[in-house]
Amino acid sequence: MGTWVFLAIAAQALFATSTFVDRHVLTHSRGIGKPAAYAFYISLLSGFVLVLVPFGVVSEPSLIVLELSLATAATFILGLLLLYHALKEGTASDVMPVVAAFSAIATFVWAYLFLDEGLPAMFIVSVALFIIGTFLISKFKFRRLGLYHVIAAGLLFGVSTVLIKLIFHETTFWDGFFWSRMANVIGAGFLLLWPGNAKAIFHGVKSSSHGTKWVVLGNKMLAGVAAAMTFFAISLGSVSVVNAMAGLQFAFLLLIAFLFATRFPQVLEGEIDTKGLPHKLWGIGLIALGLAVLYLA
Repeated sequence: MGTWVFLAIAAQALFATSTFVDRHVLTHSRGIGKPAAYAFYISLLSGFVLVLVPFGVVSEPSLIVLELSLATAATFILGLLLLYHALKEGTASDVMPVVAAFSAIATFVWAYLFLDEGLPAMFIVSVALFIIGTFLISKFKFRRLGLYHVIAAGLLFGVSTVLIKLIFHETTFWDGFFWSRMANVIGAGFLLLWPGNAKAIFHGVKSSSHGTKWVVLGNKMLAGVAAAMTFFAISLGSVSVVNAMAGLQFAFLLLIAFLFATRFPQVLEGEIDTKGLPHKLWGIGLIALGLAVLYLA
């Protein structure tokens, strides 16, 4: 099992923690908890990569890297908007697994078509187990519009992930990471072009507490570390396998739910119930089996 697999696993543990905090902010914070405002600040915070400039690891991008970075940002930010609309209406353990499963399917298809990524048979079995296990974790308690949001978000994230891999084919890891993140900052500016978004974003700054702002900042720094680890894993290994391993996030999320259900009952409401627990455990079992197959591949 390569280093990229361990990086992907660790990244999913960090993403699970970030998802828990996202759910808390979206359901309990005024202003900044609106999907447009939250997507704006998350995209804007991608500008933290400017700290890389003094180290001399970033160079001027080629036209193809710039185009791919902007396309990555567009699909990622639109996916974020749809994801946060879905999270406001449903529980994280329902929404996120379906998003991840559709993202994994989209990544697998697009990687095959555009990256010529032919996976060994054991890798394909592992990806299939990850996807099936991820579906099983969700109870599919969606309204029709919520289901559309979830599916579309997953497909967009899948496209965004394949575009990231294409960037790494064209340039170094640090250049690809830097310019894809800076494109998010540009995308954040485009969110202001819609009057309703601009109102929600600026209102969020005024109405949210200092504590909420620091929680969001710290949480996005954590998500940024997880994203960097994921991108490095993608640059080293199979984009299809790395993206399919997002199912691990929900095993970690379920563990968080068990540990903190009494302390944050409103945030974790619906995450744990005796009726839904068996199929969640089956899903986690299949994901674990997928990891075992990946280890043997």
